[in-house]
Amino acid sequence: MDILDFHNLDKEFPEGSIVTLGNFDGVHHGHLGLIEKLLNVQAKKKKPTVLVTYYPNPSIVLGKNKEHKSIYPESKKREILSSFGINYILTIPFTEEFSKISANDFIKDILIRKLNAKHIIIGYNHFFGRGREGDYSYLKKFSSEFGYEVDQIPPVYVNEEKVSSSLIRKLISSGEIIQANKFLSRPFSLHGHVIKGFQRGRQISFPTANIEIPINSICPAIGVYAGISSIRGKNFRSMINIGKKPTFGDETVNIEAYLLDFSWDIYGEFIEHSFLYRIRDEKKFNSIGELTEQLTLDKSTTLKLVTNEQMQQANQ
Repeated sequence: MDILDFHNLDKEFPEGSIVTLGNFDGVHHGHLGLIEKLLNVQAKKKKPTVLVTYYPNPSIVLGKNKEHKSIYPESKKREILSSFGINYILTIPFTEEFSKISANDFIKDILIRKLNAKHIIIGYNHFFGRGREGDYSYLKKFSSEFGYEVDQIPPVYVNEEKVSSSLIRKLISSGEIIQANKFLSRPFSLHGHVIKGFQRGRQISFPTANIEIPINSICPAIGVYAGISSIRGKNFRSMINIGKKPTFGDETVNIEAYLLDFSWDIYGEFIEHSFLYRIRDEKKFNSIGELTEQLTLDKSTTLKLVTNEQMQQANQ
């Protein structure tokens, strides 16, 4: 998948393109409907596909949610999107100035002049242009004039619940990781470079790989999780703790993971923690011995919960 530069778009589409629009935060099952339709149309029309998205999230710029946190940072979103076989991604820098562009100018200047769109796929709840004027009906209204076809993708339901990024963010924030993962195209994860902590875990035979709390991305509720940590192209079962470590009187929230059957020195290396199950709440222990006993139980729980099949799927 190639990345197009919005301000210096040197790629031309003389035979046209097939375009889909959206925020694609989390790349959930609702988004997969858009992507599936995009690829199906490409198979018939033999034209390049372009996924158009925005950064930062429009709700931040428009003042609707200044504290908005994405499910994934842009780098992770692009990584996931690149796995589907889409030809190009165009990330539009969403500024206050851009928010004032009319829906008609959005069609003319971006979809037609820049991308020569011949087929446009849009979600049921996606809007574009000043005042959210543009939607499926608006695109349909001008389809003959500009010579494109347009399709609308309806909402997707999982277990009778409508899939949405806002719902997924709420679930992750409350620690309902199993439910959140049902809506996502792959298990929720956090990543970063391993940083040095207090090395207390090493002293009790539970050394951890610590990463920084994400600034603009969502973080699961405080607690202990079972998951899979990926580093150097290999996967390891892991116990992931998000919390303040009350046993030691710490006040800062940390992300630390104990990788099972692991002994590498990985300070400074890139690691990704995928969250699969919430094991328990964080708690304060009366002694280091009590803490060690609980961590041993958590390790046993992780071994039981994280299956070989999940480990294999993490490699895909």
